[in-house]
Amino acid sequence: MKLQPERVAEIQRSLIDANYLHQEPTGKWDTATRDAMLRYQTDHSFPSTGLPEAKSLMKLGLGPHPLPADVDPTMRAQARTANALEQLEEPDEESSEDSASEAVPQ
Repeated sequence: MKLQPERVAEIQRSLIDANYLHQEPTGKWDTATRDAMLRYQTDHSFPSTGLPEAKSLMKLGLGPHPLPADVDPTMRAQARTANALEQLEEPDEESSEDSASEAVPQ
């Protein structure tokens, strides 16, 4: 892997902003940067390589476009949670109808 120092510094700044790297950008893919990327990838359910792979860079906002939700494991998990919460919050239509008919004298 051969990255330009400017690109490495850009990735390092993003890892710093995301609170994964705790040093000034050096422009070198050093052990601290690799470890920061590894933690970032692990925390976001990406393959943990410690290398600047496309999905990780896109999630950091450094790709040519944002990471689509259908390939972002974090977004998929959040969507599943939101769907489950919506199902819990939706009233049961049958029980609503039953209680409404009970309230009306006949």
